[in-house]
Amino acid sequence: MSSAKRIQPGGPPKVLWRGLLLYFLAFPLIPAVGIALGSGELVPAIANSVALALTYVGATLIRRGIRLQAHAAKRSWHRRASPTPYRMIGSVLVSVAMFLVAWLGITNNGGHGLITSVLFAGATLAGCYMYYDFDGFARKDDAPLVGITVEELIDLLDEAEDRIEAIERAGKSIKNTEFRDRLRRITKEARKITAAIEEDPTDARRARKFLKVYLDGAQQVTEGYARMHTGVDTGQLEDNFRRVLTTIETVIADQQQKLKENNVSDLDVQIEVLQMQLEKEGVV
Repeated sequence: MSSAKRIQPGGPPKVLWRGLLLYFLAFPLIPAVGIALGSGELVPAIANSVALALTYVGATLIRRGIRLQAHAAKRSWHRRASPTPYRMIGSVLVSVAMFLVAWLGITNNGGHGLITSVLFAGATLAGCYMYYDFDGFARKDDAPLVGITVEELIDLLDEAEDRIEAIERAGKSIKNTEFRDRLRRITKEARKITAAIEEDPTDARRARKFLKVYLDGAQQVTEGYARMHTGVDTGQLEDNFRRVLTTIETVIADQQQKLKENNVSDLDVQIEVLQMQLEKEGVV
């Protein structure tokens, strides 16, 4: 893979607002149900009620698909946003709702014919496709990798990023400036490793154990220290935390070099050293 880099999210407004229009377009169906009931026309009332429900469900599914697609676009390796085609299913439901309204939902026997209603539904489906698109399928980047699938790679990177963010959140509540600065360096170096793995996924399988043990241990010890310290560090707690941070910093520096050298045996040995250190300090 050539110089693929992480794509940072462009912000939430597009995801938050897209699809909301469908909810507002369905509002006229609410009084339409009341008018039909008041006129004693049961079929249009039922048709409008079902259409209203289908439109809301369809809009919700479309928005879910949009969110999942935005999440998948954060990375340079792409998988289908979801195994469930939410936007396609939602668009079909909205189209069925349009068909019901056109054919049976208009009161006073003013409904359109079957063919015309089908055309309305088809136009609605085409409009949803042009405006919202349907869920993306596997692209060229989704080809199988050596020893790891694209799905596993993305899950590994997502899990690593979640743990890094957890370390950052816990670090913000620690008042000790030295520890905050060291945690910032640790998360910075951890992101360098995940970025390198994303750029060259041949390292993914080899680094999986390292990322899980390293980041899980760093997260647990940081969150544990953040919970236990009360603003005034006790000597023993501070010393334990400092020793673990030193171990983590040393190991991550070593592993960056080991990954470059593809030295799997040394990598496993260093991971076990870190695991034992974390257990010794009582953080795992």
